[in-house]
Amino acid sequence: MKKLLIVAFMLIGVSAIAFTLYKNKTELEESANLAMKTSEFFSVTTEKVAESSVNRNFEANGTFEANQELKLMAETSGSILKIYKRKGDYVKAGEAILQVDDRLIRADYTIAQLNRDQAEKDMQRFENLASTDAVTKKQLEDSQKAFKIADAQLSALQKRLDDTKIKAPISGYINEEYYELGTLVSPGMAIADLINTTPLKLAVNVTEYEISKVKLGDVVPVNVNAIKGEDFAGKVDFISNKADGSFKYEVILVMTSPNQKLIKPGMFGTAKFQFSQESKVLTINRKSVVGSLKDPGVYTVKDGVAVYRPIQISPLEDGTVEVLSGLQAGEEIIASGLINIKEGSKVKVQ
Repeated sequence: MKKLLIVAFMLIGVSAIAFTLYKNKTELEESANLAMKTSEFFSVTTEKVAESSVNRNFEANGTFEANQELKLMAETSGSILKIYKRKGDYVKAGEAILQVDDRLIRADYTIAQLNRDQAEKDMQRFENLASTDAVTKKQLEDSQKAFKIADAQLSALQKRLDDTKIKAPISGYINEEYYELGTLVSPGMAIADLINTTPLKLAVNVTEYEISKVKLGDVVPVNVNAIKGEDFAGKVDFISNKADGSFKYEVILVMTSPNQKLIKPGMFGTAKFQFSQESKVLTINRKSVVGSLKDPGVYTVKDGVAVYRPIQISPLEDGTVEVLSGLQAGEEIIASGLINIKEGSKVKVQ
């Protein structure tokens, strides 16, 4: 009897569990069906493409560069006998920095000069004798050739002698030196780094939308991050004709301020490109744009369906973007609820 009761209770328990599972399954199916019904469309809001007045002013950051920089190399060999300029000194173009031992070259130069003078006298004598047919034509040609060889040898030694006095090819400061008294130098050895800071240059990069507004000769206010309370300005001296790998164009400003000596190469500066007139442009909210700035697009609504439309834009500073092409004033685009939207999605404007 007890066994029958146990079996009966077990059957009742199994039946209760089965009924509960069936009920839960039914409720889940009803919930799924309801969700499918309610997700037949997406709730969205829209905004109108508006015409706005925008200021075309923009800023570009860059680094100050010297007008000229070069590494001075030795063109001769020998030990340094005299030092005329040291690190930090200002030198003029053509001014001597070092004197290398020139005694052997000077001796060779003296011999070459004597040979050249003698060859010139011999040539003149043969030319005089040739007018009276006292020498042959070959003898005259040999004397002329000997003079040319001696003259060329003298010129070569003159160049070697000049190279023993190492001179500055540009005016500027000695930013680094690589020499001491008695140092043995050889051709191609670095002697000094020269830097000409007058005038300084500021190199900045601007976008393709900004480059069209920049003109050669424009005078641009410049802020120097490390120098406060000073006003600087630069004139646009160069505009690149080709963008770099980041799709930006280089603009170089030559500093025109009399106080530019306060600036050091390597400092950071900000060029403030300013334009007096405002422009009327089409604008939309940045959040309404899908995709990247390089491949942007928006969704419009047609007959309750989302329609993708590619556009071209230019970012503005207030969280909006300028619409360059793809939309017209007054058109409506989806502004929010874009997370699950794709081409052909059914939408309901709230």
